[in-house]
Amino acid sequence: MMLAIVLSVVVIMASLTGAIMLLGWPGASDEVAKFTIRDDRGGDIGFPDYPQRIVSLGSSFTEIIIALNEGDRLVGVDYSGAALEGLPKDVVDLGKTSSLSMETLMELEPDCVIIWNFGMYQDLIAKMEKKGLKVVALYPRSVNDTLFAIERIGNLLGTEASNLADELRQRVNAVFEKTKDIPDEERKKVFLVLASYGGQTAGSGTISNELIEMAGGRNIFVDEKGNFLANKEEVLKREPDVIVVENSPLGDNKYFNDLYGDTEIVNHDQIYYIDSGMLTTSPRLVEALEQLAKWLHPELFP
Repeated sequence: MMLAIVLSVVVIMASLTGAIMLLGWPGASDEVAKFTIRDDRGGDIGFPDYPQRIVSLGSSFTEIIIALNEGDRLVGVDYSGAALEGLPKDVVDLGKTSSLSMETLMELEPDCVIIWNFGMYQDLIAKMEKKGLKVVALYPRSVNDTLFAIERIGNLLGTEASNLADELRQRVNAVFEKTKDIPDEERKKVFLVLASYGGQTAGSGTISNELIEMAGGRNIFVDEKGNFLANKEEVLKREPDVIVVENSPLGDNKYFNDLYGDTEIVNHDQIYYIDSGMLTTSPRLVEALEQLAKWLHPELFP
C-alpha cells in the first residue's frame, strides 16, 4: 500500500514537472503546452495554444507575420515596423525597444512577444518573462537564417509557411545559379550606403555583404567587419564601379555627384537606389537580391 502511494506521488510530480518544462520557464503556468518553440537562446518556450495577440519588436518579424497573412494578430510593434503596410489600424506603436514602456506593453495583454536576441535586450527579455510573458527571441544573420525564421514564425502561429519559404528559396537559387561562377575580375565593385544605419556601409558578416556577393558583385569593404562609416578618401581609393544607396534623406544623384565628382561611377551613371528595409532579414531581401543582380549583371538578368 505504501509503495503504491509513493509511486503515485512520483508519477504526479513527474507530470507536473513535465508540464512546467513544456510551458517554459520563467512564465510557466499549470496549463499543458500544445506545442513548443526553440528560440535563438537555445531554450524551449511552451504555448497552450497558438498566440492571437502578438507584439513584434522588430520590423523584420513584423514583415514576416504580414507576409504570412497573419497581420491581424499584431497588437503592438516597435517604431521600425509601425509604418508597414498590412498592419491592423489599431496596432500600437511602442516606440524604440530600448525605451519600451512595460506598463504599455502589459496593457496590450500579449500572449507572445517576438524580439531580437541582441545582448542589449537580455535584461528586457528577463523582465518580460518575469511578468509572465511568453518571449521568443530570434537573431537571423543570413539569407538562409531569414528563410528559416519565416518557417519558425509560421510554426509559432500555426500557419503554413513552407510554401512562402520554398518560393523564396527557389528565387534565391535562380539568381545564385547564374552568378556563382562569375570570376572576381568580372564582378563589379560595390559601395553600399545604408540610410537605416545613418549612412554607414557594410562589411563582411552582414546580410548586405552576402546579398552583394550572391548577386555577382564584390563589396569594396569586404575586408572590414559589420557596419561602419566609410570616409570619402577610402571609398575613392577602393575605386567602386557601382554605388547602391538605400533610399534616404541623403538626396538624389546630385549629392553623390558632388561628393565623388569626376569618377567612373558618376560618369557612367552607376548610382542605384533601393527601397529602405530590403537589405535586411525580411522576405523582401529576395527582391533586393534580384534587383542587385539586374544592376550588376544586366546581361544575365534582362
